[in-house]
Amino acid sequence: MTDTPRDPLLDVRPGDRWLVAVAHPDDETFGCGSAIARAAGQGAEVTVVCATRGEAGESVPGSVDGVDLGTVREGELRRAAERLGVGSVELLGYRDSGFDGDLPEGSLCAAPLDEVAGTLGLLLGRLRPQVLLTLDGSDGHRDHLRIGAAVRQAVVSADGPAPLLVEQCIPNSLLRRWLDEMRAVRPDTAYHSLDPATLGRSDADITDVLDTSGVLDRREAAIAEHRSQVSPFDGLSDDLRRAFLTTDHLARVEPVRRGG
Repeated sequence: MTDTPRDPLLDVRPGDRWLVAVAHPDDETFGCGSAIARAAGQGAEVTVVCATRGEAGESVPGSVDGVDLGTVREGELRRAAERLGVGSVELLGYRDSGFDGDLPEGSLCAAPLDEVAGTLGLLLGRLRPQVLLTLDGSDGHRDHLRIGAAVRQAVVSADGPAPLLVEQCIPNSLLRRWLDEMRAVRPDTAYHSLDPATLGRSDADITDVLDTSGVLDRREAAIAEHRSQVSPFDGLSDDLRRAFLTTDHLARVEPVRRGG
């Protein structure tokens, strides 16, 4: 009789290793926070690698007070990660590319993909994680798409057993609920022009739906650490906020080798 291999995403055990790869400070919390807190709470050793310090982001008025935004956001990242139970935070040192426009020198999207993937590959080789978690990039931010592409390339190039690659997603059905609410409470904004069909990830792509209500307090505490940023959950009704924060939607990904 052959034993069924353990599923490291659903059956997390003490000593498991997770690597979470994100582009900016707050991605780990606003995007992956519940999955991180759940894994850490079950004993996994979680490392967050963040490609940039978020220098190109907008800040809440009065939250920076003359201090370099990247320095502020790095501090927020480290405090939020501690709230989530993360054991280690590593920064790759690229600059934030911004959402659009000319690419700043030294930015993540200006760097060769092979270079970024190679750096992530070294981390994979050193940490040997069972699970590699990242954002799916469906919001269209070019840094999110870039780190996702680098993660996939690093996985197919990795020596030894490849980790389970998982993308954190927001399903189209949930974003349709968000759009309906935004149109009701902010009828004069640009939300009316959004096409519901283009929002988020197709529900058919979601492979795992996790109940993360048990770590809501840790997620909320981490969100509060990102004081320089406007939380995407601010202003939502209590029901919709809970829908975003107490259920995680994930997609397992099988990276495609070049030429395959």
